[in-house]
Amino acid sequence: MLDLIANLAIPLIMLVIVVYGKYKKVDIFESFIAGAIDGLKTALNILPYIIGIFIAIGIFKSGKGIEMLEFIFAPIANFFKIPKELIGLIMMKPISGSGALGMYSELAARVSVDSLIEKMGATIVGASETVFYTMAIYYGSQKIKKTGHTLICALLSHFAGVLASVYICYLMFG
Repeated sequence: MLDLIANLAIPLIMLVIVVYGKYKKVDIFESFIAGAIDGLKTALNILPYIIGIFIAIGIFKSGKGIEMLEFIFAPIANFFKIPKELIGLIMMKPISGSGALGMYSELAARVSVDSLIEKMGATIVGASETVFYTMAIYYGSQKIKKTGHTLICALLSHFAGVLASVYICYLMFG
C-alpha cells in the first residue's frame, strides 16, 4: 500500500497543479518557463560562491590545514571533553556537508566503527548544518552583504549542537 502511495505521489501532485492552474486560467507552460529562467539566473548568481567554497575546501584539506587546526584547538577541545580526532570534522561541517561526510568516513576508518569517537562523529554530522554553504547560497542569491549576526548565531548553534552530540554520546555510549 505504501509503495502505491509513494509511486502515485508525484504524478498526483503534478495533476493537482495542472488542474488548479487550468481552474485559475494560468498559462501553466509559460509559468514553468518563467520559473525555469528565474532558477537559472539564481544558479548563475550563486555559482561563484559555490566554486569559492569548494576551492577553499580543497586547499584546506590538501594543505594540512586540518592537522594545524587540531593542534591549535586541542586545548579548547580538551576543556570541553571533545576528542581531538573530531576537531577537523567539527571545523569542516559548517563549510561543506560532503567534505564533512568524507572526513567522517576517514575518521571511522581511523578509529574503528562502533567506537565512542565514531559515534560522536556520526552524531555531529547529523546534528549540525553547513552554515557557510547555506549562507553563501541564500545570501548570495539575494545579494545580501551584512551577515554578521546571522553568522554568529549560526556558529553558536553549531557549537551547541556539537556539545550536545558529544555529551549525549558520553551519556549513552561512554
